[in-house]
Amino acid sequence: MRRSVLVAALLAALDLLPGAAAAQNVIGPNTDFPDANVVMPFDATGSRVSYFTLSYVGNNDISAQWFFYDESGKLLTQVSRAILSAGGTDVVDIGRVSNRVYLNNQLVEAGPIQSFVGKRGFVVVTGNDQPWLAGAWTIANTSTNAAFGGSAAGFGVIGGLAAAPSLVGTTFNPASLQDSELILIALNPAAAGTVTSITNGNAPPGGILMKATIELRGNAGDGLIAQRTFDMSSSALFSSIGGLFPGSSLNSSATIVTYADEGPAYAAYDPDTDNTGLAIIGFYGQTLGAFGTGQNLRTLIEG
Repeated sequence: MRRSVLVAALLAALDLLPGAAAAQNVIGPNTDFPDANVVMPFDATGSRVSYFTLSYVGNNDISAQWFFYDESGKLLTQVSRAILSAGGTDVVDIGRVSNRVYLNNQLVEAGPIQSFVGKRGFVVVTGNDQPWLAGAWTIANTSTNAAFGGSAAGFGVIGGLAAAPSLVGTTFNPASLQDSELILIALNPAAAGTVTSITNGNAPPGGILMKATIELRGNAGDGLIAQRTFDMSSSALFSSIGGLFPGSSLNSSATIVTYADEGPAYAAYDPDTDNTGLAIIGFYGQTLGAFGTGQNLRTLIEG
């Protein structure tokens, strides 16, 4: 009964989307519905620690595949983790990554335990090509005793990579924050509707892979508080808001706007040579004292 009610309810929700069974329905990543594949960031550098939670709402137990990439875009490892049907869950500590199997009616960690403490990057989790995965990420800072997090970005059935999107988010006054972290991840399409790093899991070749532009906009003057373009040789950017604009006086709440263009070193990995923009997703976390909040940056529909 538990399984049939849960699956029927989710199918009914998906049927409300126009053409849900036929095509993707979201311009950019999906953060509102379960999807076939999910992407989540992690940061375990310095005093930060990271955790992931995953839920599976489909029929039949599966072994979800977890692909861990560092910020350069290099694939660190792939593990297979069993997850039960009809609402089964999984929790992964970035310091204890391993396979998980269902053995003698129990979920058991199996194989060597790998730690990615000291690294930051992202994980791509794939299921059975059906929109049954939902995830969330948490990044905590042991020096501030605060944490932030957000929903996984979904791809494959509902969500998809947007061509050259602009992303938007919002921040409190950076001068009032005890901690903040902006995370941008550039992605390439891969098989079966999933995604990979812009180096397709390879170590970056050197040179500029992407040019990421970040703006802060507010209420004064023409609205532009600060702007900077970063020449990047990696698939991801991790930075505090203040670290993005050293020497700038940031004393206002702001809208974050960001977009990315291809760099010359990306040509070897480019699946779409007629478009000079890169598909990016973004996350932002901020803390005021012991209180933290996280958000997924939203794809700006321009027209």
